[in-house]
Amino acid sequence: MMMNEPTPTRRTMIGRGVIWLFLGIIPLGLSACGGTPYIDSRREAGLTGMIGTSTPDRVAICYSSSSTTPQELLKLAESECAKTGRSARFSHQERIACNLSNPTRAYFNCVTKP
Repeated sequence: MMMNEPTPTRRTMIGRGVIWLFLGIIPLGLSACGGTPYIDSRREAGLTGMIGTSTPDRVAICYSSSSTTPQELLKLAESECAKTGRSARFSHQERIACNLSNPTRAYFNCVTKP
């Protein structure tokens, strides 16, 4: 006599469906919602120098291209460069350089105002 494998119950099939649906939605949700852009200017506790990629002459901003416009980036860079009396000029960007919610890093050079 051969033993038959148990057939999946309706509850088991629904549970599996929910798991597959959940696993499929997570990557879609993570890619659709970006975080708030921020200046990458980390400092080590007790030290005055920055360890992030931003310097007084170059502003690095981490952002998500799906939720941030170029105008928002420029406004943030302008406000940072204005602290030294200069204006921002876009330099370049790197993908997959920051965190998961803000994967792209844009660089702006602080230049003297014309």
